[in-house]
Amino acid sequence: MAFALLSSPSLISICDKSFIKPSSLTPPTLRLHKLSFVDQSLSNMYIPLAFFYPKVEEREESNNSHELSHIAHLLQTSLSQTLVSYYPYAGKLRDNAIVDCNDMGAEFSSVRIKCHMSEILDHPCASHAESIVFPKDLPWSNNYEGDNLLIVQVSKFDCGGIAISVCLSHKIGDGCSVSNFLNDWSRITRGHATITLAPRFVGDSILSTEKYGPLIAPLIESNVSECVQKRLIFPTANLDAFRAKVAVESRVENPTRAEVVSALFFKCATKAASSTTTTSKLVHYLDVRTMMKPRLPRSAIGNVLSVFSTTATKEQDIELPTLVRNLRKEVEVAYKKDQVEQNELILEIVESIKKGKIPFEDENCSVYFCSNLCKYPYYNVDFGWGKPERVSIPNGPFKNIFFFMDYQNGQGVEARIMLKKHHMSEFERDEELLELIDSPPCL
Repeated sequence: MAFALLSSPSLISICDKSFIKPSSLTPPTLRLHKLSFVDQSLSNMYIPLAFFYPKVEEREESNNSHELSHIAHLLQTSLSQTLVSYYPYAGKLRDNAIVDCNDMGAEFSSVRIKCHMSEILDHPCASHAESIVFPKDLPWSNNYEGDNLLIVQVSKFDCGGIAISVCLSHKIGDGCSVSNFLNDWSRITRGHATITLAPRFVGDSILSTEKYGPLIAPLIESNVSECVQKRLIFPTANLDAFRAKVAVESRVENPTRAEVVSALFFKCATKAASSTTTTSKLVHYLDVRTMMKPRLPRSAIGNVLSVFSTTATKEQDIELPTLVRNLRKEVEVAYKKDQVEQNELILEIVESIKKGKIPFEDENCSVYFCSNLCKYPYYNVDFGWGKPERVSIPNGPFKNIFFFMDYQNGQGVEARIMLKKHHMSEFERDEELLELIDSPPCL
């Protein structure tokens, strides 16, 4: 089936749209959630994810257990309970510094999609086809004042498969925060209603605005008009052999999956864009929860982030042993820093404000970004239908970005890479890359 048909409005029928409030009121003492410096520095963009469960109808339950209305009610009830602990997601932005936790609620839609889920998951342009399970034009868009900070859509396919898409405000939290929320919500849905949820909303208690003052919300629009996303799977056996080879050549002990794959992507992308600029930079987003003193638990909710980077100015700089060595060195430096006073992301933002430019913007340098989500158990999000067949990140939010996550049950790495179309055509032909990925490459 052509993507043009998959994106046809006649394929989607909206069955219900409602707003889900927390099952109990947020106490007045928690009404105002103050955003950190990093929270404020981010655009009002959503973090979008979709979870595909193709075997819902195999459950041996009552006859109506797989009806969309039953599934929607189940999810809405558990979401209402979950929002009691995750109350900022049920509020609204009062301004760029404060979330008014007013229990406005999350937007929840249920829809029917008139095709089989396999037509989405097996589509030659899967990254585009998967977008059908999100509300139209929502992924990566900016949630302006008055809009909900959490938007959910449950979609049922003709085959009985279910997809759940979520768009969570990046102002509230990062990839770790989103993973915490989704796994807690799914546990409540599975009937663990008696479990105690204990997210810790750090707000401005850690990376506060006290030193640099409040920020005006930046407007960074998602622009993928000239870009294409590629989905690549790196099987465990291929990746282990590649890591061992790079370890010998770089003399880096036990290089991580993210180190070797990001280095390879950076090398291939830089070569593909070699006619554009002579200088390239790879910027890794870094979860600094474990680097804080005292350490923050995984349950800490917020954008507890920094960055580290490496720059290539000559051909030797993009050789894999050199790249992996440099990346390891930068990580080691990051662990030695005070991630409040010496946070590289904050320092970059402050410097950019002084110069009146967008952070990391450099007309003389091609900048690539890497977001490593491998350590977050997205494939453990089980609402009662087993683990998802696929976890999807839709096209976006802009060019030159790499996303990594565990592939299904930890079997390798699933990567999504966003490049300009003419650069991708060169990138995907790289022989070293083709030797490592599942064949044929996923679009």
